[in-house]
Amino acid sequence: MKRNTITMAVFSIGMAIYLVLLWHIVQNQSSMQREECAQAAKIYADELEKDFGTSLSVTETLAYMIADTGERPQHFEELAQEMLATRPYVASIQLAPQGRVTDIYPEHAAGLGKVDLFSLDERLGILVYSRDTGIATMQGPFQVTDDYTAIAMRQPVYRKNAAGQQVFWGFTIAVLKVPDVFGETVQSLEATHHAYRISKTSPGGDTYQVILASDNLPEPAEVQVFTYGGCRWKLEVAPAQGWRMPLPLAITLALGLILVFLLTFLTHVLLHLQKHRRYLRQLANTDALTGLNNRQGFDTAVEAYLDQFPKRQAVGIMLDIDNFKRINDLYSHAAGDEALRSLANHLREAFPAPAIIGRSGGDEFCIFLPGCKEDAGSLLRRFSARNMTFTYGDQQHAYTISIGYAAYPSQGISRTDLFHCADAALYAVKLHGKHGVLSYAPNIAKEDRSQLAFGLQDIIMHFPGAILIYKATGKEEILFANHELIRLFECQTLEDFQQYTGGTFRGIVHPEEYEAVEQSIWEQVRQPDSNGNDAVRYCITTKNGKVKHILDKGRLVETDIYGKVFYVLLIDEGNW
Repeated sequence: MKRNTITMAVFSIGMAIYLVLLWHIVQNQSSMQREECAQAAKIYADELEKDFGTSLSVTETLAYMIADTGERPQHFEELAQEMLATRPYVASIQLAPQGRVTDIYPEHAAGLGKVDLFSLDERLGILVYSRDTGIATMQGPFQVTDDYTAIAMRQPVYRKNAAGQQVFWGFTIAVLKVPDVFGETVQSLEATHHAYRISKTSPGGDTYQVILASDNLPEPAEVQVFTYGGCRWKLEVAPAQGWRMPLPLAITLALGLILVFLLTFLTHVLLHLQKHRRYLRQLANTDALTGLNNRQGFDTAVEAYLDQFPKRQAVGIMLDIDNFKRINDLYSHAAGDEALRSLANHLREAFPAPAIIGRSGGDEFCIFLPGCKEDAGSLLRRFSARNMTFTYGDQQHAYTISIGYAAYPSQGISRTDLFHCADAALYAVKLHGKHGVLSYAPNIAKEDRSQLAFGLQDIIMHFPGAILIYKATGKEEILFANHELIRLFECQTLEDFQQYTGGTFRGIVHPEEYEAVEQSIWEQVRQPDSNGNDAVRYCITTKNGKVKHILDKGRLVETDIYGKVFYVLLIDEGNW
């Protein structure tokens, strides 16, 4: 009897412990699944917003051009062709002055064709809503052809009339292919074994319409809602296999009496699951390249601080690497990664806890300095003056940074407002020469930011004049030639031009004149008051044998990377 009692007591205690542990495992597993799906919904909803933003840049770019000139862009087809080349999910780009579609590229993707959009009863309300509110709207999906359905993104455009009033010009339109526009998001969700459903309302509406969904979405799903294009979008995510217990736990339930003797192992499993959960949370908030907070982790940490200390003074800082694209272009993206790691290390050293540091994307970093006791401007100027270098290919390369900052709460009563102001100050630094530090002020002109959209490479390549850049020493290697210069020599491509000229300035000048031209150039640039400028005439021979008179207007410039370089404008003065 006593033995039976002890046996029952051991069994009862063992089962009690087992059931308690099992309950915790069930709750933990369910919590992990839901947290993972919630994180996936948040991450991929952000990705959808970014994809829509990339598409919206098409209509916004055209809208800015029209608003500046009041007219249709002169090279609409070429511009639309370039935009489509980098956005394969855009079916067509259209212009609709006063709502009437007049230009479509490509024409074979016209859909409804060149129609008066305001004559389409089923779309009239949305068009009027967009026109009257100035909000870019997304409408659809609707069947364009037998081949595909589409979503139309319409950007209302306004221009100033003679009286300086804003008047409605029409719409710039990008037609997005469904499901292509959601392709990357859907592939990522399916690759991570998630079921999904993407829905949207009409602009200003409340009723959701399913745009795209997997075959089966287990309920209840984790939901992420965001607003874009005048519509509310909803992304629902759940495990593809449903909310069910993993097979090991089901076996555990069936083998409960045996697992009473394996409590230590179950505890180990539980601890392992908790550790994995913390790892996933940390992974979701950490930038893999630099080890700093990513944008989500940074925003979460700053919001938590502001919730706890809403009245304490703080500073929000935005900074990035000057000419980061040039680092990638000259040395490769691997070198750019080293520059980002280098800057991240400098930030950790200069701004220890309780400072919050994050990488918000690309080469852009953000810092939150709670309770900054000394003058933030002096601190940041000392940081900006550091000798910053990164090592790549056994060589050290220097780089500089630009910094904009704003004060909390005087210049921003929320995290969003604070870093919006810091971002405006950063771009003001960019517009005034880079490698500087600037505090936000209300008079910073945010519209000047549009100047940064024009890359120097794009401007020079399409400049209506022949531009040549070559080294001033050694073999006078050609570093750059734009399209006009290639056409001047009647060559077809840059490779064709480089092969014809030998890739040197000597190959540009007629052989009989080279020595005299060289002597004239150097005599001019060495004059005390020349400022490195020269002007010389000589002849060139095109690939097709034509001899042309050329006026060469150049300037000698000292660069950090190439040393002395000549920047030259070649003017065609005619054939012989």
